[in-house]
Amino acid sequence: MRFAYLITIRIWKQLLRDRRTAGLALFAPILFIIMFGLAFGGEIEHVPIVIINKDSDAQVLIQRTVDVEIYPFNFTTTITVFNETVKSIGVEIVNNLQDTSKVNVNDDYDNYENAKDEVDAKRFICAILIPSNFTFNLASPEGDNVSIELYLDNSNPQVGVVALQAFQEAFQNATGEFRGNLGLDVEYAFGEDLNTIDFFAPGMIVFGVFFFSFILIIMNLIGERKGGTLPLLLQCPYDKSQIILGYLAAFSIFSMVQTTVTIIVASTIFNVSFGTTLAHYISIYIGAVIVGWTGLVLAIFLSSFARSEFQAIQFVPIVILPIILMSGIVIPISQIPEIIRWVSYLLPTTYAVHLLRQIAIEGYVLELFNIDLIAMLLFFFLFLFGSRLTLNET
Repeated sequence: MRFAYLITIRIWKQLLRDRRTAGLALFAPILFIIMFGLAFGGEIEHVPIVIINKDSDAQVLIQRTVDVEIYPFNFTTTITVFNETVKSIGVEIVNNLQDTSKVNVNDDYDNYENAKDEVDAKRFICAILIPSNFTFNLASPEGDNVSIELYLDNSNPQVGVVALQAFQEAFQNATGEFRGNLGLDVEYAFGEDLNTIDFFAPGMIVFGVFFFSFILIIMNLIGERKGGTLPLLLQCPYDKSQIILGYLAAFSIFSMVQTTVTIIVASTIFNVSFGTTLAHYISIYIGAVIVGWTGLVLAIFLSSFARSEFQAIQFVPIVILPIILMSGIVIPISQIPEIIRWVSYLLPTTYAVHLLRQIAIEGYVLELFNIDLIAMLLFFFLFLFGSRLTLNET
């Protein structure tokens, strides 16, 4: 037992001398629970929708059943009320939607087609049209069947379902007894037949390729630094950029293999759709490879601050935790609390997730001047430049 005690004391002294390890042990759980709590602590709210209400008050003929008491008789009869004014149900629906925190209502549009164009442009999640004579047709026995039209962007089902539920609750609270002849005509801008795995697959491709590229090269570089290979390379009369590009070129092959295998497995085994044409699959592949490169150069940059595999592993929660919680893989960026949302825009994976979902769900084909692609390339060159500055012999 004395030997075990001596080993314990030695390891504790070693750990306490490593300030990075001590700091990580103390602050990493605090960081984790704060980020997790802020990210998952609230509901999805303030979903932007646009509503066009063409309804108005209606004069309708209504039959009511009443109890009549004429001593000594009690009986039930139906009476007809002529020209009873029924307040606009459409206005009540709009008021109910404006009173809930689930959605932000814009009622400045009067043309449904223009509102649908705004949904296509991603400015709103849903466009709703309440037709003229809606109250009359719904409330009057002489009314015709009537439908409310919804145009829904379901590319993110977590957000789309909130908009749909908010409307359903607002309608239920507004209509009361007038429900019999209502139809709900839902048209999808994106994501009509979207499954859960179809939505999460692009994000998981980004996470998998980035994470494994990062781990693969940082562990290899630490091993070569300890073994003396990297210091010898740095003593050669060549620019550091050539060394970095050499590592990047070699490990890019592994990154490309990871991307290829991931796409093939997801599409063949789990029937995940990444588009309808070869151009969509090529676009997905290019986006995934670039994010893999970004993980590689970030690992080269951070490897200069680690002296052992144990220290290198400490970077994993610091890098991976924000990627999972803040990149939009699980939680929509718009629903992350503003106090920490800025972190999302400092992560290259945020732009990669958005780009791959555009391609896989919305049918987008990659273009050279896409803002997400430009942001990913900027991060890549930023980390590449940082690696050039920090890579040294010691």
